[in-house]
Amino acid sequence: MTLPNFIIAGTARSGTTSLYYYLKQHPQIGFPDKKEPKFFSSLSLVFPHNGVGDHTVDNLVVRSFDSYLKLFQGLGSYKRVGDASSDILYHHKYTAPEILRVLGDVPIIICLRNPADRAVSAYNNMLRDQRETLDFGSALGAEENRIKNNWDWMWAYKAGGLYAEQVKTFQETFSQVKVVLFEELAQDPNTIFRGLFDFLGVDSSIPIDSSIRYGNSGKPKNKIIGFLTNRENSLAFRLRSYAIKLFPRLVLEWIASRSLTKESIKEVHMDELRDYFRQDIDVLEKLIGRDLGLWK
Repeated sequence: MTLPNFIIAGTARSGTTSLYYYLKQHPQIGFPDKKEPKFFSSLSLVFPHNGVGDHTVDNLVVRSFDSYLKLFQGLGSYKRVGDASSDILYHHKYTAPEILRVLGDVPIIICLRNPADRAVSAYNNMLRDQRETLDFGSALGAEENRIKNNWDWMWAYKAGGLYAEQVKTFQETFSQVKVVLFEELAQDPNTIFRGLFDFLGVDSSIPIDSSIRYGNSGKPKNKIIGFLTNRENSLAFRLRSYAIKLFPRLVLEWIASRSLTKESIKEVHMDELRDYFRQDIDVLEKLIGRDLGLWK
């Protein structure tokens, strides 16, 4: 029986997808083809979620241990086997103890990004899938009620970036926790890779191709892309699912990078986010021993 012996715990829109594909290049590291099983978070969630398009996310969640176990069949030859579910960090109160119970004291990798930028990226991700209908300011104002009404956590543009308590839970639960900053991964990926490989105890000399950036988001530029990215259209969603299976991910990312445009965010909303996150960042700095002044 093969189970993960390390976890990429999130958070979404902070480089977890890129890290999944980068680490997958290492001959000693294996992942299931399904990037985000979300099994550990599913144990505490109430289904279905009620947000726009949430059912398309719910339908992809692995909810039984037997199904989770099957994902890792054939990966036993790898020294390290990972689970890269980006919602694990947000649901830390429930996921951390369950991971410890099922997998033991495994290494935990946490990807973090300037929380204001992460919120904007999450918003653009929802625009891409045509789930978000509000402007950014209105969406921030609607967040609390959405989460209270059991919308999927991806709608938590602000709360999803309150990292301090999330990170603290994993630091107190596991003996090996490594924090990777999105900005450093983008600026100096090779240094980050070497550090991660040392952390996981695999050959740190293996070269990794980091030329492709994954997880493009934004509004579709034309009607065809708009149709294919619409999660509320069942035909479009099926076609999108087939495309993901038929075409290499790098091809899809190349198309996305040329077919989506970022929504412009007013500076007043960015200032609001910086003020909102400032105190949490102060606490996080002490937890991880890093200077996060640029985030503030």
